[in-house]
Amino acid sequence: METETICRDIYRETRAFYASKKIPLGSAAQGFRILYGPPIANAPYIFVGYQPGGVLVDALPDEHDTWPAEFDYTYEKWPLAVYARETWGLSVLKQCTALNSIFFRARSIDEWQHVSRSLRDEIERFCRSRAERIVRALRPHRIVVVGMNTFHDLTNGGDISLKSDKRVLVKTDFLWGTPVYGIIHLSGARISRVDRDKLAAYFAALPNRPDS
Repeated sequence: METETICRDIYRETRAFYASKKIPLGSAAQGFRILYGPPIANAPYIFVGYQPGGVLVDALPDEHDTWPAEFDYTYEKWPLAVYARETWGLSVLKQCTALNSIFFRARSIDEWQHVSRSLRDEIERFCRSRAERIVRALRPHRIVVVGMNTFHDLTNGGDISLKSDKRVLVKTDFLWGTPVYGIIHLSGARISRVDRDKLAAYFAALPNRPDS
């Protein structure tokens, strides 16, 4: 399939790029992760986060070579995966996949910020250009960006689409030719049960396709 070929090319490019940056990164070289599930074309959603956490020893054996056979959000026990299942439902998530705007792992955002600005910028440009290529190749109906800071980094700021009493839950814009929904981080923002229910109802009410 053409989409799989594009994704395999990006894995190959990223392996070579990562190898060239291991020495300048030093202890911050903690591997990379690209896709969190098969590269499904025309998916209802593709989820985009900021950066994979953890360290190289957390990596799956073939993480640098290919994608997992199943989308992590459909079965993992991490809070983000659990809350995603509550928000979109298992049947929807089985048709989706995810990636990050930065592929390189980092123990924390603070540690990533300690990488020299020029090297960090070079890595982030490389990763974001490949993330865009993946999204454009897969042509999802919608993008969901997890975390408002990441949404603002990738867009022009968007428009408020859903609020709670205290904060913005969803913003909308276009990214890489696709409608994009920036959401409050499901696992990191201490969202109330009421707000989680609002998010689930909001996405359940969207038409199957943005143009329908």
